[in-house]
Amino acid sequence: MEILIAALAAGAAGVVAYLIGVRRGRVAERAELNRYIHDNVLQALEAMAMRTPSDSVDAEAKLTEFRNLARAQAIALRRGFDEPAAGGRLTEDLAAVATDLARDGLRAQLVMADIDDQLPEARRKAVRDATREALRNTLKHAQTTQVTVRVEERDGGIVVTTRDHGVGFDMAERPRGFGINQSIIARLSQVGGYADIVSRPGGGTRVTLWVPK
Repeated sequence: MEILIAALAAGAAGVVAYLIGVRRGRVAERAELNRYIHDNVLQALEAMAMRTPSDSVDAEAKLTEFRNLARAQAIALRRGFDEPAAGGRLTEDLAAVATDLARDGLRAQLVMADIDDQLPEARRKAVRDATREALRNTLKHAQTTQVTVRVEERDGGIVVTTRDHGVGFDMAERPRGFGINQSIIARLSQVGGYADIVSRPGGGTRVTLWVPK
């Protein structure tokens, strides 16, 4: 009888552990989906809203611009459905991100040291997407179109730092939104890294991303 009870207890514990694992997996998937929607669909809609045509603007030219933006986002979404290629280099990813955002007017200067930047796929993707979010924040909030992106090795990992000299913000008074909390900080934490954001009014903003190699 004692053996039977122990077996039943062990079985129940196993079922509970399984259900907890399933629930955590669903929560992680939901968080990743929310980040993807925020970083792509929402960003595209906000960009369109910021470009609302006025009476003095050629409506046909603006419609063409909207179509091009929608087409670019559709391509990005379709690319997201595909499995990312393994063995890629972070510097190549960041160069592609800078090229994408240049279409929106952001001029990113890439400063890349001669390092081994081949990261595990999950970490490379996390740094790439967090960097994209940091650059979009510069474009949307910093009132500048100039930003520096620096890539280097530090403390056994890879560091990507974005630095602008825009208007900045008071970190004590301005609550962190979804973009900073989820698309940057949580995304890096999920792969064993961290993000550090420093900003002050009139002093610009610096975002530091680190992941282990």
